[in-house]
Amino acid sequence: MAWGDMKLLAGLIAALALLAVLLALPVMKRRPASTPDCSGRVVILRKPSGEPVECVCVDGVLATCFNPGP
Repeated sequence: MAWGDMKLLAGLIAALALLAVLLALPVMKRRPASTPDCSGRVVILRKPSGEPVECVCVDGVLATCFNPGP
């Protein structure tokens, strides 16, 4: 490959990478901004359908969630 072809290829790759980042930004912004308060060991949250769900926090981080029950 000639030097000019290499520069063109590098420019195209850079442009595609920039386009991928710009397309990914709106998707990343759609995530819910609020996180549950994990100051306790167990927290109760609501699913989007309105059903309650129990979640366990470990060291202030949401670890796992499950349907409430006996």
